[in-house]
Amino acid sequence: MTGLEAIQHYNGFAMAGVGITIVFTALVALSLIISQLHKVLLAWENRAAWADAMRRWKRGNGRGTTEKELPDIEAIREPARQFHLLIEFTGEPFSLPVLIKRAESRGLARVHFTVSRLIECHLIVPDEDGYFRWNHEVYNRFSGRRKK
Repeated sequence: MTGLEAIQHYNGFAMAGVGITIVFTALVALSLIISQLHKVLLAWENRAAWADAMRRWKRGNGRGTTEKELPDIEAIREPARQFHLLIEFTGEPFSLPVLIKRAESRGLARVHFTVSRLIECHLIVPDEDGYFRWNHEVYNRFSGRRKK
């Protein structure tokens, strides 16, 4: 038995297919590793900063942020005023999806981003029942208003 008969008899075609698949898979994996290697090296170079950020994140869990860690309130002063008026109109406590839907229906810009920033600034805070409330103390402090 010689030639193609022998190859077929000893499963040569199947072995060749498996070999091609293994080599192709290894080359694809190698190309992916090489293409993302710069990210791994960057993370390795900045490992002290990453570790510091993780320590700060762990320390900050479960506690409020300090005044120094709050985002720039000037950037969201006007959207905060608009959301304050909307929340006064709809009432408290409120659901975030309902608030976002009402804000979008009234044509407010970048609603999801603004709500995220308001939560970061502690202007929108969760209550015990799964709803949210407007933090009037923080709003009055940042907007320069006096208590009513």
